Amino acid sequence: MDTATYDPTNVGNEPGDGPLRSGGKGLETDLLGEDNRPSKLSPLAKQQADAVVVMRDVCAGAAQIRYRGEKYLPQAPGEKPPSYKDRLNRSVFFNATQRTVEGLAGLVFRKDPVLSDDPETAVPDQIREHWENIDLQGTHGDVFCRNLFADALTVGHAALLVEYPTVRSDLNREEERQIGARPYWIPLAKDNIISWRTENEYGKQVLTQFVYKEVTWAPRGMFGERRIERYRVFYRKGGTVGFELIEIMANNEMKLVGAGTYPTQTEIPIVEVPTNGSIGLFNSTPPLLDMAYLNIAHYQQWSDYAYAIHKTNVPFLFGAGIRERTNPDGTPRGPVTIGPNTAVFEADPNAKMMYVSHGGQSLAESKQALDDLKGDMGVLGLSLLLTPSRMAEKPETIRLRKSSSESPLAASARMFQDAIENALQLHANYLRLEQGGSVEINRDFEGLLIEAEVMGAFAQLVNAGLPPGPVLAALKRGGRLAEDADLDELEMEWLMGQQLNAALPSPNTELMDEQ
Repeated sequence: MDTATYDPTNVGNEPGDGPLRSGGKGLETDLLGEDNRPSKLSPLAKQQADAVVVMRDVCAGAAQIRYRGEKYLPQAPGEKPPSYKDRLNRSVFFNATQRTVEGLAGLVFRKDPVLSDDPETAVPDQIREHWENIDLQGTHGDVFCRNLFADALTVGHAALLVEYPTVRSDLNREEERQIGARPYWIPLAKDNIISWRTENEYGKQVLTQFVYKEVTWAPRGMFGERRIERYRVFYRKGGTVGFELIEIMANNEMKLVGAGTYPTQTEIPIVEVPTNGSIGLFNSTPPLLDMAYLNIAHYQQWSDYAYAIHKTNVPFLFGAGIRERTNPDGTPRGPVTIGPNTAVFEADPNAKMMYVSHGGQSLAESKQALDDLKGDMGVLGLSLLLTPSRMAEKPETIRLRKSSSESPLAASARMFQDAIENALQLHANYLRLEQGGSVEINRDFEGLLIEAEVMGAFAQLVNAGLPPGPVLAALKRGGRLAEDADLDELEMEWLMGQQLNAALPSPNTELMDEQ
C-alpha cells in the first residue's frame, strides 16, 4: 500500500461525505452525529448479532455457557441463589455443535486443497511459495483454509483481507521483495464486521466501503494493559482504493491514526467467505443455529436430570410423633445429633423416624428426552450432508454418493473455493501478476457410509465383549469415520460413556427406604 499522500495534520470530511478521510476539512465533534461515525452498526449486522453470540457461546463450550449463567440456564421460580449456583456448577454442557462443525470441516478438508498446475489456471510459483506461510504467522495455506472454513460454518460467513505491508513509497517492487515485503492473508470474523456499502457496476456488485472493528491492547504502566478499539474503513472512490484507521477517543472525538492506498488494486481487497446459510452479501444465518438451540435445550434438560439424580442420592430424615428435647428447666436442648454412634429414644409408641428419598419415577422419561435431543441434533448435523431429494429417505439406509456434491455442505465448499480463488487473484494483483490461478476444494463424500444395520452390528460386537479399538479401526478403514479421526479419543469417550451409564440408577429401582 502507499502512504505517501497521508497528511496527519489535515484530516476530516465534508458534511455529508461519510467516513473520515485524509485531506478533508475538520468538523466539530457535536456536529458529527452517530451516522457519521465508523462505529455505527449497519441494520443487517445488528440483525445478525444475536445468532452470532449464540453460536460463539455454544461452540466455546462448557466454561462459556456456565459463565453466561441465566442466559442459557434460567433460575427456576422460587429457587434460591445458593441452590441455583449449586445446580449451575453441577450442570455439564455436551458440546455437540462444536464437534459437528469440526467433523463437517474435517470431511471437506480430509483432502488438502489442490493448487492448480494446469497451464491455463496454474497458481504462480511465487504464490505457491507464499502458500507455505500464507498469513506471515507461519500458517500453511491448507491449515488457514480449514480454520477459515470452520469459522464461516460456525456463524454463517466470514471474510478475508488480502493485505500488503506498509513500505516507503520510493521503493520499487524488487526492493520491496528484498526486504521481505509480500502479500499476506488476514481472517476477518463476522462478529467485527460493522457495515458495508456496494454499487452495481455493469451488473456486478462491488464493495465501495467496508468497516471492520479492530481490538488491540496497549501497554499501561509497568505491567498493565489498556484495550483499544479502532475502526478500519476501507473505501473505493474516484478510482482510488484505500483505507483509514480511526480511533474513537475517551472524549468521543475521532482520531485518524493511519491511512494508506492500494495502488495495485481496483477493488477493496476483501473477499466474503459465505456458506449455504448465505442470504446476501455479508448477510447469513448460521447453518447449525437450530442445532445450537437444541444443544442448549439438552443442557437445560441435563441440568434437571442430573439434579433429580442428586436428590435421589441424598435421602432426608423424617420423624413423626417425636417431642422436642428439653433441658431440666424446660429450655430446648437443640437439634438431635444423628450418626453411627448416637441414638434417638422416644417413649411414645406411635413415634417413628425413617429416611425418605425421591422415588425417581420420572428419571426414565428424562433420560429418553435427553436421548431424543441427541438424536435430533445428529439429524440436523447430518442434514448438511444430504441433498434435498434424499431428505425423505430413511436415515438407516442413507448412503452418501457422488450426488452429495449437491448437498448443503458441498455447496458451502464450492462457495469457499470461489472465495479462495478471488483471494488468489487479489494476491496476484499485489505482485503485478496476470492471474492468481485456481484451487480445488474437496466436495466428494462418496466414501462415507451411514447405514444403521452396519453400525448396529459393530455396536453389538462391542457390547458382546469385543474391544472397541479394533471396531473403530474397522469403521475408519471402511470410510465410516473421518480419515483424521482420533481413535484413541473416540475409544476413551466410549469407555467414559459406559462408565456413566453403569453409574446411573435403574428407573425400575425402588428408591424409598425406611429404617
